[in-house]
Amino acid sequence: MNDTLYFNILTFSWPREPVTFNFSLIEDGHCQKIHKSIFPNQITSIFPDVLTSNTEFIYTIFTGEREDFTPLTINLQTENPDFVKRYYDRQINFYFRVILKQIVKVGFIKENQVWLPIPTAPSLDYKIYEKYSLKIHIKSVSNYPEILLSFDGRSKVHKKSIAQLMEISTTNFNLVLHNEHLYKYSELLENEITDYEEVFPVIGFKLFRTLGYAFPPPSKKNKYPPYHSLITKFYQTYLTSPEFKEIIPLHNAGFLKANPLTTSRTNQDGNLLMFGTKEGKPILNISPYAGIKEGGPFQIPPFSNLHFFLIFHKDDYDSATNINKYLLDGLGFFGGLQKFAKVLFHTEPGFSIQFTNKENPFPEIQEILGKRTYNPDVKYFAIYVTPFSRDTNDLDKKEVYYKVKEALLKRNIPSQVIDPTKMKAQASNFSYSLINIAVAIVAKLRGVPWRLHTPIKNELVVGVGAFKHVALDVQYIGSAFSFNNNGTFNHFELFMKHEVDILAGSISRQIREYVTANKQPERLIIHFYKTMSEEELQPILHALNNLGLQIPVFIITINKTVSSDLVAFDYSLEGLMPLSGTYIHIGNNKYLLFNNVRYTNALIKDTEGWQFPIKLKIESTHPDQLKEAKVISDLIQQVYEFSRMYWKSVSHQNLPVTIKYPEMLAQIAPHFNVDDIHYGKDNLWFL
Repeated sequence: MNDTLYFNILTFSWPREPVTFNFSLIEDGHCQKIHKSIFPNQITSIFPDVLTSNTEFIYTIFTGEREDFTPLTINLQTENPDFVKRYYDRQINFYFRVILKQIVKVGFIKENQVWLPIPTAPSLDYKIYEKYSLKIHIKSVSNYPEILLSFDGRSKVHKKSIAQLMEISTTNFNLVLHNEHLYKYSELLENEITDYEEVFPVIGFKLFRTLGYAFPPPSKKNKYPPYHSLITKFYQTYLTSPEFKEIIPLHNAGFLKANPLTTSRTNQDGNLLMFGTKEGKPILNISPYAGIKEGGPFQIPPFSNLHFFLIFHKDDYDSATNINKYLLDGLGFFGGLQKFAKVLFHTEPGFSIQFTNKENPFPEIQEILGKRTYNPDVKYFAIYVTPFSRDTNDLDKKEVYYKVKEALLKRNIPSQVIDPTKMKAQASNFSYSLINIAVAIVAKLRGVPWRLHTPIKNELVVGVGAFKHVALDVQYIGSAFSFNNNGTFNHFELFMKHEVDILAGSISRQIREYVTANKQPERLIIHFYKTMSEEELQPILHALNNLGLQIPVFIITINKTVSSDLVAFDYSLEGLMPLSGTYIHIGNNKYLLFNNVRYTNALIKDTEGWQFPIKLKIESTHPDQLKEAKVISDLIQQVYEFSRMYWKSVSHQNLPVTIKYPEMLAQIAPHFNVDDIHYGKDNLWFL
């Protein structure tokens, strides 16, 4: 494994001498509250009863001096690391906020995010700030205290004050800027801030939508070089100065080099996918498009009689006609649904639905669906040509799509939505969209576009993901199940966030069904969207015990590393993105996994994606197994392979479907008028 990987981490030296801090049991004046979980180790030397008197908080001015505060000299190298983090967070905050007079947003655990204004066009009605986070870690990937430096993107602050924006409901305000300090809007009164002419709103999601701003399409360009350039410039501008080094003595080496001994790479045979047969032999390929084109889907849909029909507004008649033609005869390098995906495309004359009410089409569509006579020997599939762009800010119009989808599902009819506006805009490249549509159609019809080319193992893999619906303030947990390790989808359930007992019962049922159909699994692997708490794990272990199964349970927490997290750069590669399958141990059974399509040193196209890594945390009911390198590599290999089972398109995803599918399901569920989805739990209608 090469030794050219570098983290976005800067290391610094411990103080040469112990540091004297000052504490009080009473909040008095300007000081910081310290929770008992981060009390210094030797706090009882100055407050003997503090641990036995149920004291929740103490207070500190850190290294400042006051007569009514008690001094305590501390060796930071051997101190409670959470207290040490708090101290250095305070040092960074003081430097940027007090010395440099910059805007600093303080996070939940006192980490600092620095907001730097950048030049903007005078014609814009907002200012733009670049955001940089500085997070203190203690010996996470080195033997020193560390600063994790990340670029968190940009935020917009409106040039008009909230007093000038009173045509907008104050419920749209979240974060606001007042005298170069950031506050939550809801906290203005408790901070005695009432000069609203000097309070300027940060343009968050709700305000952005209310102002009618258009959401820019996500960039597909390589983000590694600009990200690296921005954090390098910040480091050189602000963190190499003598003033900063006096507060935090950074080492001169720059960004931290990853230890080659903690770096590995997955077996690249895991990139191989299995498709249909050609001349009696299954086709293997790393490319979903090339594999299906040569061999067709691994398993075609099981319906002999399949009828498609279109639902469209009369103004979109030409678009509907073209869609019908493309799926039947093809377009460009897409040869049609039958030729590409081995699915016969037939539309019954007179069965398609042309509606006239463009502003409120659902009642008309619902009425026509209700009057249709459906042949029980025929499997129907609907192509919905939506009259509203997905980018519309009108929530009522967005709801129409979900209502149509639900009405079809209640009749056991899967569907595929196509936006005619995007279809026209992508006229020269619509063949790519048709390929993705064909793959999704195969999956929604219970076919298998491709499967993993991996030996079948006797294990059950469960994926649990979540999505919070911002507008409705509802959080669902969706759980998707796979009966084996080749990525074959079996069943899903949907739960509210608090329903951990029902989640455990669902997993128990799936194990029971697995044992009935196969035999006792050798292990249960849970891919979870966040760290699984003891409260969430115990019902699952209880269910396993009730089944009499003493099998190992592995819980792998899988998180997308957004911009404010740990990344790494490969200085030996143009474009800086490490090779796909590279993973780095970052301590405490945590791993950084680079999951992309860069299988060789060659550059990839922007359309193929330049994903940041995902972060894994591996836990087990049998902790000794976590010491076995083979166990760890197999578990990471499986996460890597399951990301190739995404059947909504032929494009690569960096999240495994065990997390991605439940998230997609939970994103749709709040729009349906049912408490539980009682239909389609064994197919992927939500793609």
